[in-house]
Amino acid sequence: MLRSPSGFSSWLVLAFVLASVVCLPRAEAHLGSNKYIRVERTAGGVHVSVEIEAVDAAMELGLGSDASPREVLAHADALRSWLAHGVTVRADAGACASEVGTPTQVERDQRAFLAVPMIFTCPPGASGLILRDDTIFDGDPQHEAMVHVAYADSEDATILRHGSRELSLGAAPGAFHLVKVFVVEGVMHLFTGYDHMLFLFSLMLGAGFVAQKRGLRMAFRDVAILVTAFTFGHSITLISAALGWVVLPSRLVETLIAASIVLVALLNLFRPGERGAMPKVAFGFGLIHGFGFSSVLSELGLPRDHAVLALLSFNVGIELAQLSLVLLTIVPLERASRWRGFGPVIVRGGSILVVLIAGYWMITRAFAI
Repeated sequence: MLRSPSGFSSWLVLAFVLASVVCLPRAEAHLGSNKYIRVERTAGGVHVSVEIEAVDAAMELGLGSDASPREVLAHADALRSWLAHGVTVRADAGACASEVGTPTQVERDQRAFLAVPMIFTCPPGASGLILRDDTIFDGDPQHEAMVHVAYADSEDATILRHGSRELSLGAAPGAFHLVKVFVVEGVMHLFTGYDHMLFLFSLMLGAGFVAQKRGLRMAFRDVAILVTAFTFGHSITLISAALGWVVLPSRLVETLIAASIVLVALLNLFRPGERGAMPKVAFGFGLIHGFGFSSVLSELGLPRDHAVLALLSFNVGIELAQLSLVLLTIVPLERASRWRGFGPVIVRGGSILVVLIAGYWMITRAFAI
C-alpha cells in the first residue's frame, strides 16, 4: 500500500484540508453580519422596515464596535441620513422619495438590532420598482440582507449580497421563482458554511483507508452511507426548527457544530481506519447541523403559502451541494490514499490543525469572545 506519491491528487486533497482550515475562522457566518428588510407594496409606493445590528450601525457611523445601542440611537439623525442614501427604491419614471422614521431598539437571537421604518413615495403610475441596498456591503463583503416581501395575496423571500444588491418589486413571483431562490440558498448555505463543509470532508477523509484496502467503489459506498446518514439527521432538525417545533439558541447550535468538527477530527487522529461507528456519528451530528442549516430559513422567513415547497427546495439545494462535494473529492481522495504520506500528513496532520482551530472556534463561540 505504500506506493509513490500520486502527484496532483495527493496535493489537491492536502490543499483542500489546508484551505478549509484557513477558511474556518470565517465560518462565523452563521453568527455574522446580517440585516433584515421587510417590504410591503402600497398604492403610492413602498413601506420598508430595516433592522440593522447595532454594532454594524455603530461601525458605519464611526462610533466604534464598543458603542452601545443607546449611543447609536443618540445619533439618530446620522443613522437616518445614512439609510436614506443607502436604501433606495426607484421606478421607471425615476427615484422614489424616501421618508425615514425614528429608529428603535429590538432584539434578535440575543443580539441588539435597530429597527428603522422607511416610506417610499413613487411617481404616479410608477412601474418597474426596484429596491437597492448599498449599506454595509462595501465594508463587509460577507454581509447579507434577508429580504421578505409581502404582496396582496402572497409572500416572497430572498437574500441580497455584495454582488447582488437589487430586488425587483414587480408582480408577485410564481412557484418556480420560489423553488429557484431556495434551491440556490441551500447550495450557497452549504458552500459558504465552511463548518459544514469541513465536517463533511472530515467524515469522508477516512474513506481513503477504505480505498487502500478495497478500492474506489467501496470507498464511494462508504462515503455514500455517511452522507445519507448525515442527510437523514440534518433533515429531521432542519424541518423541525424551520417550522418552529424545536428551536435552540444559535450560540449553542454553533458551539455544538464546532464541537462536532473537533470530535470527528479526533476520531480521524486516533482511530483513522475505523469506519463502523461513523454512520452513527454522521447521523447524530447531522441532527445538530440541521439546526444550523435552519438558521437561514428562520432569518428569511418561510413564505406563508408555500412553506413546504420552500423547505423541500432548500433541502434539495443542500443535497446538490453535498453531492457536488462528494463527486469533486472522492477520486482525488482515492488517488491521494496511494501516497505513503496520506496517513501521517493528510489525515493526522490535517486533523491536528482542525482540532486546534475548531477548538479555538468552539471556545470563542461558546463565550462570545
